[in-house]
Amino acid sequence: MKQQTSLFTPTNADFTLFNEQSGIRKQWHQDERYFSVVDIVGILSGSVDGRKYRNKLKQRLKEEWNEMVTNCHQLKFMAADGKRYTSDAANTQIALRIIQSIPSPNAEPLKQRLASLGNERLEEINNPELGIERARARAIRMYQHKGMTEDWIKKRIQGIATRNTFTDELRMRGIENGIEYAIITNKTYKIFGDEIDASDIRTLKGLAPNDNIRDNMTAMEIQLTQMAEAGAKEIMEGNNAKGFNEVGACVDQSVEIVRETKEKFEIAAKKPLLSPENNLSKQQKQKRKLRKK
Repeated sequence: MKQQTSLFTPTNADFTLFNEQSGIRKQWHQDERYFSVVDIVGILSGSVDGRKYRNKLKQRLKEEWNEMVTNCHQLKFMAADGKRYTSDAANTQIALRIIQSIPSPNAEPLKQRLASLGNERLEEINNPELGIERARARAIRMYQHKGMTEDWIKKRIQGIATRNTFTDELRMRGIENGIEYAIITNKTYKIFGDEIDASDIRTLKGLAPNDNIRDNMTAMEIQLTQMAEAGAKEIMEGNNAKGFNEVGACVDQSVEIVRETKEKFEIAAKKPLLSPENNLSKQQKQKRKLRKK
């Protein structure tokens, strides 16, 4: 394994380790993202042979912390020769614990960042409003880093607030997390067509199970879904809807109104408003093309 250059500096200690650009091999497994342990160790230790360093680390941690060893999975990752080989893989939580165990200057900035985040979390427990503001600021920075326009970011942040208000209203009216909640929240996507649901939009936009649908919507798509959710909340309140059937009927009514509006816009714009466009990076798109071959 070639020696890898650390992505972290004392002035830029972020979580690019978990991004597509890091060079860390990843894959989706059992509804979680898993990372190649050899790659993590190779980058953060600065070792030419990440596998050899990994074996030494594994042996040491067997005595100090058996959880890391037992919770790692054996998954197949693509190697430089184009073939897949079985190797240790860790989810995000275990990966962070591994990082904390690596005594290397390359890992120090990220360790410092983790300590800083821990301190921020303790502050937010005592001041929840501070946590909300920080979360909003982090989301804006993340979208800016991805190259999204200020107008798109504004609409996305507004959409998140509307979505939260909508789902809070559902819970207040007896629709808790579960199959009923999933069915009703999925109804909002029918603004794009009576037979359209979340899986259809994922397929159209070429999204993986872990990709956020709304992060990959156009500004217009975001506004339409926001309108459907905001309208559904008003209709539920006006009808004092309770339970799956009544709440579902209110959401259907809002969806129908917004869909009619969408169709009028499509006639005027002379194009469909549900687009195959997504906001995946070039690296993500390239990797997915390679996987399909």
